[in-house]
Amino acid sequence: MTDDIDALFGGRTPPRTSFIDRVTRPAAPPPEMPAPMPMPAAEPSALEAGSGAYKPYGFLPTNTVGEVCEVRSWVVGTDLPQGIVFQYRFLMQVGYIGDETLKLNFPDSVVLIEGKHLTDLRQKLSRRMASFIQQYHPKIWSAPPMGDPVVERIEVLRPEISKLPT
Repeated sequence: MTDDIDALFGGRTPPRTSFIDRVTRPAAPPPEMPAPMPMPAAEPSALEAGSGAYKPYGFLPTNTVGEVCEVRSWVVGTDLPQGIVFQYRFLMQVGYIGDETLKLNFPDSVVLIEGKHLTDLRQKLSRRMASFIQQYHPKIWSAPPMGDPVVERIEVLRPEISKLPT
């Protein structure tokens, strides 16, 4: 009947091997595994800035879109961190002067960031792609390589709250 169908529709079935031939045939050697691909050389993470141990800013991926950013500086003369964590929804404006000064404007404060090569940080803040910013501290990290971004000073400015005259 298969020959009739094949003749009618013009198909040809490949010759079938019998069950006995398939069972008694010697086992085929396993296919050769291809050689493993060499691992690429380690590259600096695209999520963090800087090529040395000091990372002035970066992005730590989470399950949500960048909602917060931690800004860390150091208490003068110590290695004690201080800072703020802000929510991007309150960031009203990212101002800048050249690539050395950034001003993050919030409804109740201004965060002033000074350093070198901060253009990339400004762009990442505008895209909510920075989840931390930290000031360089020479007691913690060795000097960053020339040309790398460096945050030299972070200051949180809040307006003075004074009593209204009565």
